[in-house]
Amino acid sequence: MNIHTQEERKAWMPYVHAVLSLCSIGREVGYFVMNPKMQYLMWNRMRRFLRQDDIQNKEQLITNIEWYLETGRRHEFYIDSCHLSILSAAERSRYIHLLTDEQRKRQLTVVNRHLWSLSPGGIGAYDYSWTMLKCLAGKQVGYLSEDEMWAYIGRIIPMIKENFSEWEIYITSYAVGQNYLLHEYPFSFVSKNRKYIMQMMSFSQNPMLHFKP
Repeated sequence: MNIHTQEERKAWMPYVHAVLSLCSIGREVGYFVMNPKMQYLMWNRMRRFLRQDDIQNKEQLITNIEWYLETGRRHEFYIDSCHLSILSAAERSRYIHLLTDEQRKRQLTVVNRHLWSLSPGGIGAYDYSWTMLKCLAGKQVGYLSEDEMWAYIGRIIPMIKENFSEWEIYITSYAVGQNYLLHEYPFSFVSKNRKYIMQMMSFSQNPMLHFKP
């Protein structure tokens, strides 16, 4: 993909904003759909965001981004899916029921529920959206140059296009990823944020409504 000139980068920004919009799902989602750049232009906000993942310098950021691009949380979801897929429905239910680790039981309940319904990309949308935000955050706090940021964006976008044909599929992937990774009741992310997701998709300014992944 061509992202070397300012004109080309400007043309890709609506796509970047579409990918980032999922990171703002919550009470402020309407504001960020209307003002997408405010998701990453606040220096203090981006510094706090990176520190949540123990990222405090360029080397730590690059290591984190590379891991998410090459492996990511989607890999562990895939491994769990492969493990459960060789069992019958009854065997899966029995196996999950007998687990004593409540976090693993919760995670495998999510995997079992979506075992045959996700695209080949699995929960990749979770990895791609948050990694995209880390790239822009890294640029904002000074860990990445503009060219370095766009080099990573130029790797993320083709991965999304390869794995997702519709934004609805991408949103589902992201939501399942949240359910799988959050330490809460298995399906709480969707139930808690359904109205915000619907609100996000109702704004005509949402770039997702104007082009496909």
